[in-house]
Amino acid sequence: MEGRIAMASNADGSGLPGRIVGRFRLVRLLGEGGMSRVYAGERSGDFQQIAAVKLLREELCDSEMRLRFRAERQVLASLQHPNIVQLIDGGLTADGVPYLIMDYVEGEPLDQYCDRRRISLRERIQLTIQVLDAVAYAHQHFVAHCDIKFSNILVTADGQARLLDFGLTKLLEPSRLGIDSQMTGAALRPFTLEFASPEQLQGQNLTTSTDIYSCAVVLYILLTGTHPFEALRSQPLALVRACISEEPEAPSHRVKHLMRTDRAAAHRAAESLGTTPERLARELHGDLDAVLLKALRKEPDRRYTSATQFAADLGNFLAGRPVEARRGSKRYRLWKFVKRNRAGAIAALVLLGALLAGAGGVIWQGIRAGRSRAIAEARFDDARKLTDSLLLDFYQSVQKLDGSERAKRSLVQWSRETLENLARQSGSNAAVRADLANTYLQLGRLQANSGGADPPQWTEAVASYDHGLSLLEPVLAKEPASRPALVGRAHLLEARSEAERALGRLEDSARDANLAREILSRKE
Repeated sequence: MEGRIAMASNADGSGLPGRIVGRFRLVRLLGEGGMSRVYAGERSGDFQQIAAVKLLREELCDSEMRLRFRAERQVLASLQHPNIVQLIDGGLTADGVPYLIMDYVEGEPLDQYCDRRRISLRERIQLTIQVLDAVAYAHQHFVAHCDIKFSNILVTADGQARLLDFGLTKLLEPSRLGIDSQMTGAALRPFTLEFASPEQLQGQNLTTSTDIYSCAVVLYILLTGTHPFEALRSQPLALVRACISEEPEAPSHRVKHLMRTDRAAAHRAAESLGTTPERLARELHGDLDAVLLKALRKEPDRRYTSATQFAADLGNFLAGRPVEARRGSKRYRLWKFVKRNRAGAIAALVLLGALLAGAGGVIWQGIRAGRSRAIAEARFDDARKLTDSLLLDFYQSVQKLDGSERAKRSLVQWSRETLENLARQSGSNAAVRADLANTYLQLGRLQANSGGADPPQWTEAVASYDHGLSLLEPVLAKEPASRPALVGRAHLLEARSEAERALGRLEDSARDANLAREILSRKE
């Protein structure tokens, strides 16, 4: 049904209240749109029951609209889900007007429910997941809704979302419902502009991905208080062009933009979620930005493949797990793990350091014990990768955790000792030396940017950069034009220059900075 349902309205606008439709007497008008009117109806006869009675407008009772009503009735009869309004009956009035009788939902449109109660960001996402569950169920029964918007999602007093009005449904496989394809075609043209997908606006074939886009628009508005193309909302043609050709602004950026340009609007949006604009922008940044922008992609095949996948990623966000929309790096996934397990993270940090402390010794003992070169080299490579990747990622992931300073200092010390062991065993292998030099560079940066309560360890950082440079010396002596080794040396010199400047060694700092610039300015 088009338009917002006004549950408290007593206006009839048509003189129909009091009329009997099926087994129900019409009591009052609940809402109306371009195609139909919906009334509250009381059952007449053997028991009491309240229902919603949907009547096609008499002036629209042509053959095409009758087909659409028949299709909607068949669709509703096939859908049995707690978040989808249920069909009770349907047919034709005495004068040939099609009607549907459905569950009466005592509720509010989703956006009004959320704003009036000032429910939180998490609760809004949970309600959206309910809607997506209903949409996924419809899709599994070969039905795409194609008109998801706030007025078609009512929320009851106990927080249950109900999806209604399947009048514009696209039947993905009409024959499964015993419906002629002609009925499917009749339901394709109308849509609600603000929630329409790019393919709807271009008259292309509609799929389940259309509902995913519309659900994303609904959630974007719930979380930011604005439409993805808010500035064009009152300009239909410009809105169509933007929806087809322009990328929407990330939700967190939208809130930040409002904070700069319309502070009052930013506060209204945040207050409706019971928070502040600054905190709202932080909550949206990152994961929710990625989830919504994925669901709002122009190309249907680049959105979530299903409503179930969309709901699952929102569930990942709520549970603090990595979201698939970001397909994050190992560092991102590790940080999500650390945030979920703060207490265990510091203990794991200490354990990891202990493992690293013994790694170099185990390798060296393996070689001395006469084990095969292949096994020794494999262990060497594993330890190097562990130090270079997992160590640094883990350190940065726990960098801001309270109480981790001592563990971080120990881990840096252990990693330095491990690197020294690995460097002694690296031989003349240029690639290995270059990798280890880069790890020393990263280690020095950690020492220079320790974070937390510890001050920067500039002297220790210089020592790490010196170790890295010493590893590259034999490589450059043998191959002076080696670009990877030269670039590695330049980066180490740049970092050492910064540390020297912090230590007040200005001449040394200037010399290293000039050497780094000279190397990087050379042509390959």
